[in-house]
Amino acid sequence: MSRWVVVLAGGVGSRFWPLSTPERPKQLLPLVSGQPLLADALDRVRPLADAAHTLILTNASLVPAIAALAPAIPRANLVAEPRPAGTAAALAWAAHRIAAADGPGATMLSVHADWAVADAEGFRRALARAATWVENRSPEAE
Repeated sequence: MSRWVVVLAGGVGSRFWPLSTPERPKQLLPLVSGQPLLADALDRVRPLADAAHTLILTNASLVPAIAALAPAIPRANLVAEPRPAGTAAALAWAAHRIAAADGPGATMLSVHADWAVADAEGFRRALARAATWVENRSPEAE
């Protein structure tokens, strides 16, 4: 059984204009710490899944910037949406990719790149507890 983290990092850079632009949307801005929000998110989830089991869902135009920001994540794991279709469609696509890679018993944790989390360790513990609960109740665990 495998565990994956999916980081939603789409957006068109309109929410925090003029700081945020299409070329540099909020997930690429250092709004909470000294590093971009996406880097903060990846740091928070790194103990939960290795880079090979981390997907970043984003816009096609942001793939080069995200690849530079997160060189440990395999380029194949930077998933460019062909067009904006919303969170549900993005997560369905991620679930499909994960099931194709590791089977339907894989566990998927989803987080947003633009979340500000004050207690990273508590957040990580909650995610790990949820993932363990799911993994212990999956058909593969029986």
